[in-house]
Amino acid sequence: MHKIKLSVLGLTYQWEKPVSRKSVITLEGGVAGGMSFSAGSVSGTEFRYAIVPELGIGFRNYYNLDKRFKKGKKIDNNAANFIATDVFINGNPILSSGNITAREAVGLTAAWGMQRSLSSRINFEWQAGVIGGTDFKDWVIAPNLRIAFSFLAGKRGSH
Repeated sequence: MHKIKLSVLGLTYQWEKPVSRKSVITLEGGVAGGMSFSAGSVSGTEFRYAIVPELGIGFRNYYNLDKRFKKGKKIDNNAANFIATDVFINGNPILSSGNITAREAVGLTAAWGMQRSLSSRINFEWQAGVIGGTDFKDWVIAPNLRIAFSFLAGKRGSH
């Protein structure tokens, strides 16, 4: 399945290749964003953001496809809950706030989410989890939240 995905902080192309009836390998590339907000007595209030090029490979297991099907719910375009993991590499920022030190980085995301088919060509997706990464100088572990709409550009259907 080929998708053009617009999220709150990014625009990517994603390809899903089935490896079993409920699982897929994903390849994704495009631009992704991140933001942070902090408020402290020493640093004051600070909002930071960065938009970076990103490439990733991942695995998704749509674990409740059968349950949704038995209940008569749509499962088109893998409309189901999933668990996922992704390995990614980010390039230097294309756009960022002046006070952010984003650099090239690699990382891993572990998440739980859901994908729903809004029409034959449009999906809605959200996922929440943990992201860990390094720029080979520092390590970071942080919460990860993604909200996105996907336009299905290629073959449609569950697998």
